Amino acid sequence: MTGTTITVLAHAAQGLSSGHFFAEAARHWVAGGGRLLVHRGLAAPPPADLGVLHVDLTRVPESYLTLARRYARCINSGAVDIAKRTVSRQLVVPGDAYEGPVIVKSDRNFGGMPERLVGLSQAGRLKRLWDRLAECLPAAWTGRLRSGRYFVLPSPRAVPGWVWRRRELVVERFLVERQGPHFAINMWFFLGEVDCVATSLATTPQVKAATTVQRLPLHDRVPEPLRRRRQELGFDFGKFDYVMVGGEPHLLDANRTPHCGPSGFSDRGREICRRLAAGLDGLLVSG
Repeated sequence: MTGTTITVLAHAAQGLSSGHFFAEAARHWVAGGGRLLVHRGLAAPPPADLGVLHVDLTRVPESYLTLARRYARCINSGAVDIAKRTVSRQLVVPGDAYEGPVIVKSDRNFGGMPERLVGLSQAGRLKRLWDRLAECLPAAWTGRLRSGRYFVLPSPRAVPGWVWRRRELVVERFLVERQGPHFAINMWFFLGEVDCVATSLATTPQVKAATTVQRLPLHDRVPEPLRRRRQELGFDFGKFDYVMVGGEPHLLDANRTPHCGPSGFSDRGREICRRLAAGLDGLLVSG
């Protein structure tokens, strides 16, 4: 929208990199005449027609929420907590009747890596040495899954006792979507009223880029229960990973700061961002 300004509120240690989906979507929006500012840290932000809370932490600190309240309208100011214990409806606890396969995950988003990096940016030499050592120690001692990797077990009975005792970890039902001989994961990207779904098919139950064999055409057929869940969690912008099991959607992960990863944007990723850019105009008008 020509002549309007959007200010991104980013953590002092993070900023907004070109690999973030919001940055790429905003680039298309700016090409249409808008102005984008990135404000790092807790100093008074510049005036804008719309704010964007873009703090890549599982739980947004109250100080940044206070900053977001300076704007009459601030994207994602309601999406405060995306921990697995908040987002997931597949959690398993000792004594549950569920007997199927389970997956052990970090309660924090992305294995707690954003919190770890922010902490290291402010850390001294001893803390950095301890962090390096913790990577080599057993997860039972640290609560840190090696390199953020999750692991699957045949049933809750196979979960080691130390996992149940670590608040950093959660246990979920391991749900998989099948499409023919392949396993599927659906990634729902949305910005305001504009959205699209990208589905990847893989040869392994945990769908990863390395095992993906096919990417289906983008579409916007989002299950209504998932739209309601988005509203409950307070999201204006982000990405939800989900699977369809028994005709029902199951949310696996909610991310308010999606990133393309170290390989950069694919043509498919750029197309998703191009579509999402239109959502900014809608938010400016509704705001």
